[in-house]
Amino acid sequence: MLTYPYRVGRVELLLVEGDITKVSADAIVNAANPEVEHGGGVAFAIGKAAAGCAKEYTKISQEELRRRYGEGRLAPGKVLVTPPMRLAEHGVRAVIHTVGPVCRGTWNDDHARALYAAFAAPLEEAERRGFASIAYPAVSAGIYGCPFERVVETFAAVVRDAGHRLASVGSVSLVLRERDKVKRAREILDREKA
Repeated sequence: MLTYPYRVGRVELLLVEGDITKVSADAIVNAANPEVEHGGGVAFAIGKAAAGCAKEYTKISQEELRRRYGEGRLAPGKVLVTPPMRLAEHGVRAVIHTVGPVCRGTWNDDHARALYAAFAAPLEEAERRGFASIAYPAVSAGIYGCPFERVVETFAAVVRDAGHRLASVGSVSLVLRERDKVKRAREILDREKA
């Protein structure tokens, strides 16, 4: 995996080209739908890597969702934590599910607030649990259709804003599979740094 490090206060922000299910981090974030069904995209990959079968991990996640919140939907700005199962082989201690906004190619203030919360809530949960590292996918940039540039900018803003408050989390990664997206993300992060 190719890794591009950035320093944000005392926190190391890592841009990683690779597979989030192969990343060594205390927590990995799943870009979930409200029902935490692992039917496609990064959610499917995480479910399959964790339980060997995405359908089985959906069952585990939905049971935990009902146990934790008493309902079958994960609200935006909330997180759900599930066991890593087979992902523990890479040092993962938890999967943190978050729900981002559905943009469908548009962008507005409501999307911005919802995406910020979708990135911030898992980071706060990782800090609360005393984790040292967390890895994110590009939340809402896939099928939810949020503009990729806004997703990367929001991710960087959350890390920047939280950096001074974090006592245990020292490494925050954005993991992207496609080389062209990594290149675009590097351009955005380099511009943010300037």
